[in-house]
Formats: sequence, structure tokens, C-alpha cells
Amino acid sequence: MYKSLLELDLKEEAEIISFEGGTILNRRLEGMGIRQGKKILRISSQYIRGPVIVSVDGHQTAMGRGMASKLIVKPAEKNGI
Repeated sequence: MYKSLLELDLKEEAEIISFEGGTILNRRLEGMGIRQGKKILRISSQYIRGPVIVSVDGHQTAMGRGMASKLIVKPAEKNGI
């Protein structure tokens, strides 16, 4: 099941599937090291407003909520019962 980065729970890891944006958004995300197929971890975010902090390849970066809403991810499958 795919969802946007904003829909991930805190400390939840996912695989980046696609970007729902134009060329400028794609270049900006790639400049931050955020590319399709990479694993991304949502570290924190403020309720309703403020940036979303993520970790990709061990590096943390912040992005706006609008940008995060256009990032489509596939949550990692949880090992459990």
C-alpha cells in the first residue's frame, strides 16, 4: 500500500516509490539525496505546521510539508506476529 511521506508514522521506515511533482521538485529532492528506491525514515514533524525531518543514508534533512506530501512511499513490512 502506497502513501505519502506525511502519512507515515514517526520512526517508520519506507521505500521511496515516486514523486508527484514537476522537474524542479525532482531536482531539489535529488539534490538532498532523496531518490527512487532509497530507504527513508521519518524522524519527526510538528503537528499541523512546520518541517518534516527525515533520514536518508544516515543523513538527516528537513523539508516542507508540501514537498513531503508529494513524496510517495511504500512502508517497510513489519516483522511480527
